[in-house]
Order: sequence, then C-alpha cells, then structure tokens
Amino acid sequence: MKNPLILALVLWLAAPGLSSLHAQVNDLCSGVTPEVLNTGETLTFTGDNTGATTTDDYVPGSLLDGFGIPVVWHAFTTTACSDLVIDYCGSPSVFVDFWNAVASTCPASNAITVTQLYDYTTCGDGNPTMRFNNLGAGTYYYPVWTAAGSAEGPYIIHVTANACGGSQPPVNDNCTSVTPELLAVDASLTFIGDNANATASGDFAAGSPFAGAPVVWHAFTTESCADVTVAYCGLDPVWANTFGILSRDCPASDLVYFSTFNDTACGDGNITYTFTSLLAGTYYLPVLLDPNDGAVGPYAIEVAALTCTAPPAYYDFCSQVIFQDLAAGSSPTLTGDNTNATPTGDFVGTSPFAGAPVVWHGFTTTVCTNITLTYCGLDPVWNNTFGFLGTACPLETPVFFSNFNTTACGDGNVTYVFTALPPGNYLVPVVRDEANNAIGPYSIDVTAVLCPNIPPPNDNCADVTPEALAVGGSLTLVGDNTNATATGDFVAGSPFEIAPVAWHAFTTAECADVRVAYCGLDPVWANTLGFLSTTCPGETLVFFNTFTDTLCTDTNVTYLFNDLPAGTYYVPVLKDAVNDAIGPYSLQVTATTCITTGLSILELGAFTVMPNPSNGNVQIRCATSEPNVEMAVMDMTGRIIHRSNLSTQAGQVVPLELSGVLSTGAYLLRLSAPTWRSEQRLVIQ
Repeated sequence: MKNPLILALVLWLAAPGLSSLHAQVNDLCSGVTPEVLNTGETLTFTGDNTGATTTDDYVPGSLLDGFGIPVVWHAFTTTACSDLVIDYCGSPSVFVDFWNAVASTCPASNAITVTQLYDYTTCGDGNPTMRFNNLGAGTYYYPVWTAAGSAEGPYIIHVTANACGGSQPPVNDNCTSVTPELLAVDASLTFIGDNANATASGDFAAGSPFAGAPVVWHAFTTESCADVTVAYCGLDPVWANTFGILSRDCPASDLVYFSTFNDTACGDGNITYTFTSLLAGTYYLPVLLDPNDGAVGPYAIEVAALTCTAPPAYYDFCSQVIFQDLAAGSSPTLTGDNTNATPTGDFVGTSPFAGAPVVWHGFTTTVCTNITLTYCGLDPVWNNTFGFLGTACPLETPVFFSNFNTTACGDGNVTYVFTALPPGNYLVPVVRDEANNAIGPYSIDVTAVLCPNIPPPNDNCADVTPEALAVGGSLTLVGDNTNATATGDFVAGSPFEIAPVAWHAFTTAECADVRVAYCGLDPVWANTLGFLSTTCPGETLVFFNTFTDTLCTDTNVTYLFNDLPAGTYYVPVLKDAVNDAIGPYSLQVTATTCITTGLSILELGAFTVMPNPSNGNVQIRCATSEPNVEMAVMDMTGRIIHRSNLSTQAGQVVPLELSGVLSTGAYLLRLSAPTWRSEQRLVIQ
C-alpha cells in the first residue's frame, strides 16, 4: 500500500539524463509565449527536448523541483472552463515517461494533476494520453519530461479543449461549500458523494504539501474530546490512495495526521484511519481523487467517535505522556504544576539525573526543526531548569541544548535553543527544585521553526577523506542524508546526475571482495544505490555483482562487489524520502580476500540495454566481438532466472525476450566471456 499521506502524482520516475548540452529555445518556461486555446480547438506543439535542463524551471522547494527532471516547456491560455486532453500521438518515438501535471505559474510552483486515468492506448502508437477536467480559464504551462531512452527526442503534443459541460465539479468540491455535521460521542456519520470531477482549486493553503491535489470535502464538529475513526469500507475496487489527514481550517493548512491506520478492519482491503484524542472542534475531511489508484467515483465513508480521556497538560511519569503534534511555525505554551512531582521511573539508574523529581510534556515533529523553550514570566525566577530533551523513557541519553541565555526573557529566566532536531518524539522534563524557586505553576513557551537546509559535511565526494579498508577488516560509515543535495555528485550526462546523495570513501591496498550492508535501518530503506565510483564526481561506476535482502535479517539490502582491484572507492548514500531512505544511517563495509575468477579484466561498459526500464523485452548492444559469451539474468537473491549462450559482434544488437517471465522489480544482467565480465541493472515495470 502507498503511504497514505503522500499524494501520488503518478510520475513514472526513471533515471533521466542529458544526451546533449545544447538547450532548446523553450528550455525556460519564461521563454515561451502562451498560445490561445479556445473551447473546441486543438493546439499542436512540436519540438525536441534533447539537451533540456532544469535551470529556472521550478520554484526552489516546490513539488516539481523536488524531482529535478529536466524539461522543455509549452504554454497555452484557455478562455473558459475546459476539460483538457493532452496526448503525444504521432511522436516519432514513444514517450514512456511524461509529466501528467500542468503548472499555472512560471517558474512552476504548483502541480495540477490529471483527474482521469491516463492511458497508452488511445493514440494507437503506444504514446500517452492524459485528461484534466474543470480547468478554469487561465494560462497553463506544460513541461515535457526528458529522460534518455524513454522520453527524449522529437515530439508531437496535441492539446484539446472541450467545454466543461457535463463534468461540473461536485457541490462539495471546495471546503467552503460544506456545512459541518455534529458528530456525537458514541455515534457515527456516513458521508456519501462522488469525487469524479473534483478539482484542486482553493482546497489547500499556498505552500501546503497537498496543494494541487484534487479533493472533495466533508466536515464534522465534535463537542468533546473524541477518538475518531474514518473508514472507507465497501469501496469496490479498493481505493489504494487516500488522505490520512483532517484539517482544522479552510483552505486547509492546520492539519491533523492519523494516529494509526490499517487495511484489515474493513475486511475488504480498504483503509481505516484512527485519530486519537481529537479535541472538541470542527474538522474538514478531504476525499482524494486519484483514478490511477482506483480512488474515483461514488463513495460512502463512515466516521465514528468514541469517548476519549482528555489528555492532561502534563504528566508525572514520562511513560504516561501523550505526544502532541508540533508543527514548524507553531508556538504552543506548556503549562503545569510540578509541586507534587516524583522521581519515579523517569531516568535510568545510571543517569546523572536519576532521583530528580520532574513532570513531563511531549511533542512530535515530522521535519527537521529548531526548537526554542523559554521560561519567561516565572516569578520569582526559576534558577534551576533542565536544558535537555529526551527521546526514550526512562531517559538515558539526553538531547542537550545547542545554546542558552538568561537575557532574551528580560526578567532573568532562561531560554534554551535546540538546533536541527530530527523528526521524532521528544520529552520535555520540568524539574522541581524548591531551593532554587523551581516549584509550582509554570508556563513554558515553545517555538518551532524549520531547519535551514544545511547540507551534511559529506554532501560532496570531494569533501570526504577515504578510510583504509584492510582485507579481513570492516568500516562503519555513519551520517545523515536528510539535507543531501545533487550538486557536484555526478558528471553531467550521468543517469544519476539528479540523485541527491551523501558520500563516504574507502581505500583497499589489494584485491578484495567487498560487502556493503544497510542492516538495522528502521524503517527499511527501500531505495539504495548499488554501485561504487572510482572517480569524483561520479563517472566511472562499479556495479554490484549480487545483492540480497536476507543477510541483514530485517530486509535491508546488502550489496556484494567481487574482485575489486586495489584503489579508492566512493560510496554514495541516496536520499529518497518517498522510500524511507532518509535520515541518520549506519552502513557496514567489510572486505575479504578475492576469490580468483580467472578473468583478466572486468569490463563495465561491454554492453548496453535498451529500453531500461522495460516490460522484459530488451535489446542488448555489445561493444566487443566475442564468439563465446554466457548471458545470465539473476534476481536480488542471486538466483539465476535465465541463462543462454551467444556469439557477439561489435555493435551487434541481440534481442532478449523475457516479457511474462520476469516479475516487476530489479534484476542483474550479466555477460561473461573468457577474458571479461560485465553487469548491468535491469528494471522490469
């Protein structure tokens, strides 16, 4: 199941690269002149996206900027509400990868996504067709995806505008148009509707991560604290993408995320979200339109409320704490009274703070945050406070302040600053110390702001110092790739040019078999790079020989590199938040004696595979002539799925037809000759 908090744009991500450095005249959206598109008319855009760049295409930090895809642009202006059809019919080569989104700004700051299922059949030549319903009159910019082998070269794009007509938005398309219904404790509501023609207009506040998502809305009001469930039971087919959020305002910006979710309670695979300890108030429920995941059409959603125990403002035991969401930009106040605080169960026995009587608060952050705690206004001044936070109970390893002062309050009370706190749960201890006036009712102001995006110190391979890796020895590589960038990591034209990575490096003094293991990462990192580089920036890459998700025992991946000659190797650690590959990490690198293979050289560029990704049917172009070559396809456990022998000629194209044989996923394609061996990753969609 997809992460229910992430809008699936259905972007068909590939590894785009540039085959030319000569940008087209429409490489910048600011360089195109919008053409008028009247209802009932079609515009035809032609061009060639070879050499497209990402320069000034997207607003930094916006959704499209996060993917970093090089594009060229076209633009059109509609004169009335329109249902748009955009197709690539007749393009000289099939565009497997494409943006199914348009932008209304230049540079692009938003993404308006398709409202009906895209397809590759309407054109009749394998090219895509996509549809956007209920686009208001205005100017729109369409980006043409560029990716070597799957979306590059001359193209023909048709944009047709039809009258909105029978595809008017539903009455609850905007949160401003819904009337909240009373949801009593121990009662339920059933919301029914049809999201088929939902739009993205006015749903979320500017800058929201969900801006551009087409939704319809419902709303309910609770009069007391409640545990609320939102169940999508009975939808057929199952809705595979839904939003696990509520909003306290309209347009939505003050979001409440689910506490838990499951796809078992319904009994049919549909999802149920639980929101615990919702305070009395009005909540807006968004119903996402995503035809690509079945989330389209009539629906019935049951919302039920049960009595909850209103959470207290503070807790004597850290184990009792209910963590409250702390969003960047918010400034809550923690209030309580530590007069009767006890020291029971608060700290581990070996802690220097064991025995200190404290009460506790707790908050949860979802992004890197700078936190400020101020004790301003306490009279008399509290001359003893704890300048640390906890991440576990009982507390063993405190997170100490980055700096503090007694001047900011203006009354002598203390201010603590904690910089660059990673996302997570944090405990706030309030110590009782009568001798220093730290007793009684208190009020602590909390301020949360986003961390500046400071890249890690190993963001660039040029900044890392290789560590010696001896045969029979190991290295532990630790770091945090949260703010990794793609700047200067790979040479221009590399298929990994836009990949944000952090780097490590090691040097071997003799031939070695090297293992790189991601064991222990929780949650499992579902996307990692299975290669090393012998150059910086990355250009000459050494791909794994085999990989497995069983050696770690927790399904994290282990890569095996055989017969590495003595030398220096750079290890890229990919940042991919969508696949949980983000945050602190620890990699184990071990070296063992080479197992002699009898190969005089290990060729890394002996052949190319096109297309890649594919459906299993590919063409292999060999760079050398060899009368006796063994070809093998292996799965991620190293098991051989297919094996055959062939004779090659330099430049010869050899077909490999495995459609229907290989399941979706990643494989290793290996060609072995008497004097060389070469591997490449093969991706099946």
